[in-house]
Amino acid sequence: MLDDEDDTPLQELEMMNRPMAPIEAYDQEVRRPPRAPMISEIEWFDELLPVLTSSYLIKGLLDRGAMSVVYGPSNSGKTFFSLDVAFHVAARETWRDRRIACGTVLYLAAEGGNGIANRIVALRAAHGACNVPLALRRAGLDLLHPDADVQRVIELAGEISKQAPLQMIVVDTLSRVLAGGDENGPADMTAFVKNIDRIRLATGAHIMIVHHTGKDAARGARGHSSLRAATDTEIEITVDEAGIRAATVQKQRDYNGGETFHFELTNIDVGEDQDGDPVRTCVVSPSERPEPTPGRPKISAKNRAALNALDDALQGHGVKKEGSDWPACPVVAVEHWRKEFYMHCDQDSDEAKRKAFQRAREVLRDGGHVQFYQDHYWRCYDD
Repeated sequence: MLDDEDDTPLQELEMMNRPMAPIEAYDQEVRRPPRAPMISEIEWFDELLPVLTSSYLIKGLLDRGAMSVVYGPSNSGKTFFSLDVAFHVAARETWRDRRIACGTVLYLAAEGGNGIANRIVALRAAHGACNVPLALRRAGLDLLHPDADVQRVIELAGEISKQAPLQMIVVDTLSRVLAGGDENGPADMTAFVKNIDRIRLATGAHIMIVHHTGKDAARGARGHSSLRAATDTEIEITVDEAGIRAATVQKQRDYNGGETFHFELTNIDVGEDQDGDPVRTCVVSPSERPEPTPGRPKISAKNRAALNALDDALQGHGVKKEGSDWPACPVVAVEHWRKEFYMHCDQDSDEAKRKAFQRAREVLRDGGHVQFYQDHYWRCYDD
């Protein structure tokens, strides 16, 4: 009989008094299925054979299913370079005389804007290409939080791969898809890399990430080191004092690395705006680094800023003039150069800005970095 104060149900008491199963039975329940001994996975030195095939995207540079980072300072040409690579993967059999595993490319332009569309139109015009399986998405994106846009990107990749096998996805830029995350924090950068890995493994595509340098360009790409640790190929985009642009392979997991690809940006008119003025953008053209001219004076940081302002003015307002007194390259009116200079000048008053511009213009002109004729200026790239 149960004690009057014991209210334990009869069914529970019966369960407690039931004989326990042998310990071996519990071991069988939790034990994993038997696996082959590790000795079966050993490959002996004398038995190894060479692996003669490679799963390349661009032979000797980028692999399919891998991750690369293209980084550089603002206005260095990193998006132009990345877009040129993407176009060749979608439309060509070679890039810089290297074989390509052609296929569909998805370009995720998270910064949006019309500039990227104009650049693709310029590529189409410059190369006379059509029926190119390059898909552009111009909209914001969150690749930090796994429940945000990661699965949507995977689904989008599946849809566009129906035209041709998806070979490459470009994410432009990392800062815009990090969705407010901390680039320098290990937690956010690791989460981003995991989500990129999830897309990469689900699609089999090479993922190219466009990124910025930090304040100290010598330290490489901005942000936590976990990004570089996960990167298979790292390409730095630079532009030197002479305006020579270069893409240098700074990290290569499975290849030699250290290669440098020089390029220049060639102006292309894509149409006219509502006022009848030309709308102009650029495409990448391969180039060879010219031999430096000895004795050319070095440019200071302030004068470099003035030279960069001239580059911006030439890109936005440069024109080619006819006649023997004009150069073959584009020129720009001095007022456009002055306006670009004022936008980036840190002087407080208009008078101080005017004097700073006058000094910089004289130094650059006397040093042979720029030339002028009839209040129009152009760059000299032979320094």
